[in-house]
Amino acid sequence: MTQPLPSRIQIIGSGAIGSLMAANAQRNGIPYSLCPRDPARLTQRLITYSGQSILLSGNMPVADQLGARDILVLPVKVHQLAQAAKQWQTRLSPQTPVLLIHNGMGGFEAVRKELPKQSLYLATTSHGAIKINHHEVKHTGFGRTVLGEAPDNRDSHSGQSELVLETLSRCLQPVTWQQDIMKGLWLKLAVNAVINPLTAIHNVKNGELEKANFKGQISDICHETAAVAQACGMDLPPALLEENVQQVIGKTAANYSSMHQDIWHHRVTEIAAINGYILQQAEKKGIDVPVNTFLYNKVKSMESRYS
Repeated sequence: MTQPLPSRIQIIGSGAIGSLMAANAQRNGIPYSLCPRDPARLTQRLITYSGQSILLSGNMPVADQLGARDILVLPVKVHQLAQAAKQWQTRLSPQTPVLLIHNGMGGFEAVRKELPKQSLYLATTSHGAIKINHHEVKHTGFGRTVLGEAPDNRDSHSGQSELVLETLSRCLQPVTWQQDIMKGLWLKLAVNAVINPLTAIHNVKNGELEKANFKGQISDICHETAAVAQACGMDLPPALLEENVQQVIGKTAANYSSMHQDIWHHRVTEIAAINGYILQQAEKKGIDVPVNTFLYNKVKSMESRYS
């Protein structure tokens, strides 16, 4: 049986993960469009993990309207999602699926306010990629991708889930469908809550966090995150979070985190959607999270030096 493929994937922004998706789409014969905020910063080339250079020659003009066989992909930061979604309110068919890929939490709620009737799909990936200049992205590490439906989706239109799953399986493979995607997002949140702020604050690669002097702080962050997750209905023991965090640190040891790169390049970080989200939920539940609070305040202080 022939698997469904989209007429086009429209990728908003021109960031690292979106550009990696575009390159893989091109390799697999899937029509795509990259839609950067600034056309002068359009990604034109991907450097693969093995060092091969791929020219993104298949990039199509941005479509004015998307239909049922198209997919709108929003691989942008949480604070950029509402504006990105709003720009597409009148340009989507009711059957056009929308895929969100970002660090942190709170993204689909922001998009849902702008696109109340669209079927939303949420993904998280451990693939590593960085933008090395305005026009080039490097794939820095292989990972896995988890995909699922937003918990408030109404009945999905026929074939939507299969279309999104098959497409993502060719763009950020391997992909696992997760029925309870929110659990997967909380697991990724715990990883990001450790690796991103610690590497940004200490100006180190991920692998430095394997050293003994970080062990206590990592444990504290995981215990705080587990307590907040439990209060939000997610049973994620601290030991599970710590094990998952250490695995990711080991696999991405040679990489710089996205937050480290944001601080280095004087960009707005995702701290509000990561440790800030944990703080927000902790306050609602009456839980004290001093380590997450310290990390949040420290990164915001670093941001304030250039914002």
